[in-house]
Amino acid sequence: MEKKDIRWKQRLSNFKKALDRFEEAVKGDSKDRLAQEGLIQRFEYTFELAWKSLQDLLQERGLAEIRGPKPVLQQAFQDGLVQDGVIWMEMLRARNEATHLYDEKVFLEVYEKAQKLFLKPFQDLEKKLESL
Repeated sequence: MEKKDIRWKQRLSNFKKALDRFEEAVKGDSKDRLAQEGLIQRFEYTFELAWKSLQDLLQERGLAEIRGPKPVLQQAFQDGLVQDGVIWMEMLRARNEATHLYDEKVFLEVYEKAQKLFLKPFQDLEKKLESL
């Protein structure tokens, strides 16, 4: 059990670092395309670390059979680890769509959502995980 706890704590530490970088990008000047793509990239790796932190926590709690972002997020919502299941599913969709950034419409949609909607859910998750 101790090894899992260490893994969860390490993943949380990495999530917090990624969140700091994502927040920096959201609050920064993102007028040019490269900066906008950088913001999306930071969103992607912050999202990955967020759901994987939750997966590690669920495994520590004995739910090792729950794997993958969608089932993990659904269980995290049921357990009260994330507050808004709808926004987390939207974040998952945006992460999946980020592979199609060559499509200008998709690029703008993902960028605007990441820039305007996704920081607070990450911050809320950080607070929740820190309180455990």
